[in-house]
Amino acid sequence: MNFSQNLNHTLQKKVSESIVPPVLQCSFGILGNLTAIVLLCVSSRRHKWKPFHRFVCGLAVTDLCGIAFVYPAVIVRYASGFTYDYPKELCEFVSFVFSFSFMSSALIVSGMSLDRFLAIVYPHLYRNSPKRRTNAILFAIWLFTAIISSLNLMGLGSVKNFYPGSWCFINFASTGFLERLNTYIYSVVGFIVMAGTAFLNIAVVVTVCRRPKVSKDTPKGKRNEIFVIIFLFSIVTLFSICWIPLMVRMLINASSSNPRNGPEELLAVRMTITNAIIDPWIYIILRKENLVKMSRLQERLYDCLRLRTVYTTTESLPTKDESNAIEGSAANTATTCSTEL
Repeated sequence: MNFSQNLNHTLQKKVSESIVPPVLQCSFGILGNLTAIVLLCVSSRRHKWKPFHRFVCGLAVTDLCGIAFVYPAVIVRYASGFTYDYPKELCEFVSFVFSFSFMSSALIVSGMSLDRFLAIVYPHLYRNSPKRRTNAILFAIWLFTAIISSLNLMGLGSVKNFYPGSWCFINFASTGFLERLNTYIYSVVGFIVMAGTAFLNIAVVVTVCRRPKVSKDTPKGKRNEIFVIIFLFSIVTLFSICWIPLMVRMLINASSSNPRNGPEELLAVRMTITNAIIDPWIYIILRKENLVKMSRLQERLYDCLRLRTVYTTTESLPTKDESNAIEGSAANTATTCSTEL
């Protein structure tokens, strides 16, 4: 079945999908990733583009391009009442951008985990040109992903316009040998990346927990280490939740004699896109500066509540004059606490 037949078969189905989800995904995705990039650039003097921040910037740029290049055509498709038909060239472009951004984001998250693994488990090896190594890893990720995502353009498989005709991707809803082979390659690589990322993060956490405390470790260094681990754990957890459904759907369809092209596939790809939308917001919310401010605010609130607590006993009740003095002192204390906050 050729491309036009695939598209006509998709369009023959009754489509009833709201334009609200793609508009919200496009808005929050572009806003979040742009905000993360701006924050990274504004605070560059402080972090001096360390490897961790280079990976975060690469992740934000990849996710931003993936959303900005694809969603205008998606929104046009919804706004036209599903009467706008994707040309073959545009469908191939959308498929490449989707598959490239999905796999690149997954590999960059894995690269961040590898960076932390080397920094904590092999610190002596890590100190040798970390910035150059980071740039090389990012370049290798983008090059490798470009090759994987363009296999169908080289003749290995094809692309398909999926339900509701608003997105194109690697044709994993076909019984053809080349299409299934391409699907298996992409999905198996995805699962390997996910398993490797999980292993690296578990190794980092175990190493940190088992490592003895060293007197020369500064509180600032410990806070930075804890911040990076919390951020990585959040990113990897979100990545796993959003990444698994699409990979599972691809494997199920490639192994089935009657592959599907319906709402399940749409939900799976939307969950994967959600990962690219939420990633920058996690960085914005969990920035080290914000965590430090929240920690200090919590300490001030605790101190304020502790100072305002007055304990009395029946054996030593104050007189009337003493009660007035205590109330005045408590009022002054409360005022001081509220001013500090």
